[in-house]
Amino acid sequence: MQYQVEDRWLHIDVDSLFVNTIQEFFDSYIPSKKVQHLLIQNKQILLDGNPVKREDDIAGLHLDICIYPETYEYEKTSLDVDVVYEDELVLVVNKPKDVLVHSDGNDELTLTQMVQSYYSDRNYIAAYPIHRLDKETSGLVVYSKSVVFQPLLDQLLSNKQIRRNYLAFVKGKMAVDHTEVIDKPIGKDRHNPNKRIIFKNGQNALTKVRCVAVNKAKDYSILLCTLDTGRTHQIRVHLSSIGYPILNDRLYGKESDLCIRMGLFAESIELYHPLKEDNLTIECDLPNDLEKLYLQAIR
Repeated sequence: MQYQVEDRWLHIDVDSLFVNTIQEFFDSYIPSKKVQHLLIQNKQILLDGNPVKREDDIAGLHLDICIYPETYEYEKTSLDVDVVYEDELVLVVNKPKDVLVHSDGNDELTLTQMVQSYYSDRNYIAAYPIHRLDKETSGLVVYSKSVVFQPLLDQLLSNKQIRRNYLAFVKGKMAVDHTEVIDKPIGKDRHNPNKRIIFKNGQNALTKVRCVAVNKAKDYSILLCTLDTGRTHQIRVHLSSIGYPILNDRLYGKESDLCIRMGLFAESIELYHPLKEDNLTIECDLPNDLEKLYLQAIR
């Protein structure tokens, strides 16, 4: 797709599209019926400068869409967000440890508030996380910048066209290159509302694991984990269930003096970008304490 973004508007060269009608464009790029309706009703989708209807042929020169149609109230915060990647559609940030993505009702500063602060001078941009990390987990989180395209990003996540890869630093020695596919349903622990357990009537959960390094002297391994589903505490529960609890996981493992954080890091995101029509891989450097463990293990 050939396009450019100017102010709040996305300008698309019609000749670069492989659809015949406005409705076909909606079906491919804007799956939300509500958003489709609002774009037409508010005259925020134009073909050669003219308002459109769903059944209209898309033949023309330019399709213009207001992809930032709303205005928000954002406040500046005391902490800056660590931006790893940004384009017209998505923002990818590196979440610090011990920071919530969403508020849980207390007064703690959240990652989303930090992202909103980043956009305080562009308060038409929607700072909406399309997935989350546990408070203790650090690493990459993807935010949608456009309320118009956010449903499409949600759909891509559901269809596994956005994949999240984690490095887990675990207690125990697993053979390098050993692989596991952990397919165990997860449910709530009725004795602890903050905890999850392997439960036969729980939600299906599948984690793919490969050992990338091991430090036999200090009894830890580094596992590359890829999620096929996104259940609460999924990697933590699954790895603990096969005897490899994550370092410093106070719910499912034990404290460790090898690192200052829980040893789970969201290190890369693979996503299909619907505007660029390309697959992107976005990576993030390990924090210092985990980088030290990684280098000690691969020597």
